[in-house]
Amino acid sequence: MSAQGPSPLPPTTILSTKPISQSAAHDFLAAYLDRANTDPALQPNAVISERGPVSRTTAAAPNLILHNLKRVQAGLAGEVLGRDLTVAKLETETQTEEQANTTEGWVDKEKWQQEDEEENPADAIEDGPQDQDVQEDAAVDKEERKRRKKERRLAEKRAKAKGAEEEE
Repeated sequence: MSAQGPSPLPPTTILSTKPISQSAAHDFLAAYLDRANTDPALQPNAVISERGPVSRTTAAAPNLILHNLKRVQAGLAGEVLGRDLTVAKLETETQTEEQANTTEGWVDKEKWQQEDEEENPADAIEDGPQDQDVQEDAAVDKEERKRRKKERRLAEKRAKAKGAEEEE
């Protein structure tokens, strides 16, 4: 056997195209959808059996291509349809990805300043004469904040533990 490259594609014939009006497209599509309801050979998911083409479409698994063609037909008729849920879901995912990409690495200025003040209370005090009492008060406030933070985290852990016990 000799090694040959990929098999050549079958010959293709391109017919000329010409634009048609929306009303003509609507009529053509309506006729196709009417025939597709009765003739399984016109349905995109039809399979060939011993008795001829058989449609795989059921009420539980409708044909997505025919569904979208019906939406196109309604659009050609001038109906305003709600957004398709699959398209809306994809758009929201894309928007959230774009927002994540644009805000990645950036922090809100006010939030950053607030966190900075919590970490360095002595630096948060306005520039000017700082005496020993002010620095001691800042150190006491810092210790108080640390203590409250520990209490808050313990309470959150206890609440999570209770929630996990209740689920079991």
